[in-house]
Amino acid sequence: MPTSVPLLRRLRDEAGTFSKNQRQLARHVLANYQAVAFSTVAQLAPQAGVSEATIVRFAKLLGFGGYPEFQKEIRRLVRADLRGAERFRLGAAQTAPQHTPLDLVTEKERENIAALYQSHDPKAFAGAVKSLRRASAVMVVGTRSAAPLAYHFCFALKKIGVNAMRVTSITSETYEELSRLDHHACVVVIGFPRYLRELVKLLEFAVTRGLATLTITDSAFSPLQGRISLYAPAESASFVAFHCAPLVLINALVHELSITDKRSTVAALNRFEAVAESQNYFVKD
Repeated sequence: MPTSVPLLRRLRDEAGTFSKNQRQLARHVLANYQAVAFSTVAQLAPQAGVSEATIVRFAKLLGFGGYPEFQKEIRRLVRADLRGAERFRLGAAQTAPQHTPLDLVTEKERENIAALYQSHDPKAFAGAVKSLRRASAVMVVGTRSAAPLAYHFCFALKKIGVNAMRVTSITSETYEELSRLDHHACVVVIGFPRYLRELVKLLEFAVTRGLATLTITDSAFSPLQGRISLYAPAESASFVAFHCAPLVLINALVHELSITDKRSTVAALNRFEAVAESQNYFVKD
């Protein structure tokens, strides 16, 4: 499995450990990664001046299952670099005239959910559940397009009795709130490309405070890496965020967390229903 060190940085930093042909390939990828993202092995080999076998072996050396997996990460990096207008043009170019408005979006979301299932790490997932269950408080952070995910996660955690708070906009007060958390608290950071510097900075501050950190992001190469990191593919076919897979992951976390202490969950849900009934929350026939 690839390490959490960003791929392009690895190609630069580990060049001294590569063979001559591997170094030549690494230099080509670094200089032309946007083209590599859409090149087949047969196309890349003559462009880089190496054999197809060298490319496949190099991908496996880096921890990938093969060239397709390596190329998928390169494509993710390219998309992460794209600005809104570039994302829009790319998405528009991929929309065939015969497709309905839903086709492109639903197909990409299906692919993301399928990739989530394939890349699921049971050990990391169990660790995340354990960390959330034993936390004295949980701060859920998600800004901009990830803010709805943070809102949903925090709402669900509160509903099952977890002492949770949400942060959807980072200010100086956010750091003060974080500094008041005790060492048994957990900070959850949710973020996807293009990665926000403010999330990286807040995560680093949480680490210096000795807090448990959990990140929900798209890849092991994401700069958002916590003590535990869960990955949910969020590749988008447009300039808007595609977050079905992250939402599925969050719902799975809440469900698993709820059944680890059924008595506490039932008590919390009953308290919620009592308040909802007394305040007449819901429309009834």
